Amino acid sequence: MRLTRSSVVLAVLGILLLVAAAVVRFVVVPSATKLPDDLNTTQEFEGTYNGLNPDALAGAGGQLLLRDVPMTASRTYTVESSDGDTAVVKRTVERAIAGQAEPRTETLYAVDRTDFESVPAPSGAGDVVDSEGLIFTLPLDPATDADYQLWDQTTQAAYPLTYKDTSTLEGRTVLEYESVAEGEVADPAALGLPTSVTRPQLISLQPVLAGILPPALLAQLPAVLAQLPDSIPLTYTSTTTSTVFADSEIGAPIKAGSTQGITAGIPLGTSIAVPFSTITLTTTDASVRDMAEDTASKADTLNLIGTILPIGLAVLGLILLVAALLLARRGGSGGGTSPTRRPQETTPVPV
Repeated sequence: MRLTRSSVVLAVLGILLLVAAAVVRFVVVPSATKLPDDLNTTQEFEGTYNGLNPDALAGAGGQLLLRDVPMTASRTYTVESSDGDTAVVKRTVERAIAGQAEPRTETLYAVDRTDFESVPAPSGAGDVVDSEGLIFTLPLDPATDADYQLWDQTTQAAYPLTYKDTSTLEGRTVLEYESVAEGEVADPAALGLPTSVTRPQLISLQPVLAGILPPALLAQLPAVLAQLPDSIPLTYTSTTTSTVFADSEIGAPIKAGSTQGITAGIPLGTSIAVPFSTITLTTTDASVRDMAEDTASKADTLNLIGTILPIGLAVLGLILLVAALLLARRGGSGGGTSPTRRPQETTPVPV
């Protein structure tokens, strides 16, 4: 076998293509699947609010009890900064009850840019919540048997996120997960909940208390209220059932919903639990369509970079190496024949 110039060129090109396939698969793909620095995603929600009116309790007037009042909300996630494999993500929540906007809240979390789990905040990053588990998305190719935890900001704790079913939304295969978070409200003021109630306000709640208090305490209620201070502190507990429909490839929640019940604890000799509010929210149809289109685009890009491109480069590289080998063998067989020896001429001898 003799190497020719053409076979050498083909062999070099084949090796370069194989190297390029490896670089794409093991360098480009991991980089492309990390949480991007320019992340900016928003989901819109709609639902209802039932319960006590926080504005009325705060002295702003209005009906004390609200029933089936339309409510809207949005959650926006952006990357504030990144440090290696850690990103500081800002969650901005905006809500409106009956068209009346509530104060916007912003919260910072530190997440791993690869699996999107909560991690310690980078050095120097301030005001980052010390969170656990998943914040806003599942990892790529989410599993149905993994021990995922979902962070609940209201109680500032993580709770199991359990797989329930597989279905289809807007042409995308989604995995349905559910999480139930129950505990004491960590920061009532951040939710716009009054931290105390006046005695007149509490007296106005007697119709609500009448259906909750035991008969013995209800009979003593006027005397109990008379002995209470002018300002009565309140405590709160929250129970939230969250449902997430995560894209089976990207992990992003195409649709999400939650039902949150908040109960106020009032010290009437003993702590009495009074239903404060029930908020039901689900992703709007328009937001579901937008998320489905976005995840489909990302899935196509990752499939191109992670599968089609490296396989194509590897196959083409192998073809060129085989072609180089065949050319080398052909050159070797052609060079093995000996040149034909010409017969020696003789000079005739005169007779």
